[in-house]
Amino acid sequence: HFLPMTLAACLLFFTLLLSTASIPPNNYM
Repeated sequence: HFLPMTLAACLLFFTLLLSTASIPPNNYM
């Protein structure tokens, strides 16, 4: 079974958050 859309979105968001964490999230947050 494939992962639900919500889980996929959560995973994508997590990856994006990690990417932003790499750079100083001053403007983002």
